[in-house]
Amino acid sequence: MKLILSLLTLFIFVSCASNDTSDFELNQNLYENNKLEDFELFENANKFISQGEYDLALIELDKLEVLFPSSPYSNKGMLLNAYINFLKKDYEKTRALAENYKKYYPGSKDIVYANYLEAMTYYVLIKKPDYSQKDAYTALDKFNFILNAFPNSKYEIDIITKIQIIDNNLAINKLSTAKFYLEKKNINGALIYLKDIYENHSSSLSIDETLYLLVNIYKSIKEDEIAKNYAAILAYNFPKSKWYEKSYNIINELEIETDDESWFEKFNPIRLIKNNKEEENIEIQIIE
Repeated sequence: MKLILSLLTLFIFVSCASNDTSDFELNQNLYENNKLEDFELFENANKFISQGEYDLALIELDKLEVLFPSSPYSNKGMLLNAYINFLKKDYEKTRALAENYKKYYPGSKDIVYANYLEAMTYYVLIKKPDYSQKDAYTALDKFNFILNAFPNSKYEIDIITKIQIIDNNLAINKLSTAKFYLEKKNINGALIYLKDIYENHSSSLSIDETLYLLVNIYKSIKEDEIAKNYAAILAYNFPKSKWYEKSYNIINELEIETDDESWFEKFNPIRLIKNNKEEENIEIQIIE
């Protein structure tokens, strides 16, 4: 009986040792038998990304991390890993990897890209203007951080364009809310959102309609001087806008002097943006 138990114990030990050896040999084949240099593994990962083989790219980056932990390509590999997860729409993992990169390599010249990639994980989640804009505000904060912390980066033009798109989205969202309050005869509620657009989104595509609504509201509550002032701003910045024409008709009802076509000047109008929409002739996208 003792002999049987001894043989059984020996069999179990040998079996376990055999399994351990197999696992060890497997790891050896994966890592130690690798004949590629660090830059070659990195290039392979990029090649697989271009082919849409994201999982194969991650395997190459895993080899790179294990075999060449101190290589500069290993550092870049962490960012490439984050980018792959972005492409796979795993935005939580993308953010985690970007945060780790910023933590471990704060002096890297690629730190701006880590911030940019993190911001993009929120930007791509921005919804249509009639939905919650939580991700829009987060993306806006992160894009503005990049502009301030890394001036003149190669991402600056792209970020400025995206900020304009976000700005338009937020303005449309607030304008819709203002119109909702107007339909409910809640003038104070509407004014809160319209003034918000005027003060914080003056370069958005909704600003001329916003000014028109402000003119209309203040005229309706007998605040004629305020109505005239907003009309003056609208006339000065958007003389070709249909909303200016509508405001002009409203102001005419107040019997404002218009013979010299410069009545708005006495209200000291201000230029809202450096170049108005008619002058810029730039097509701004709105998130669909």
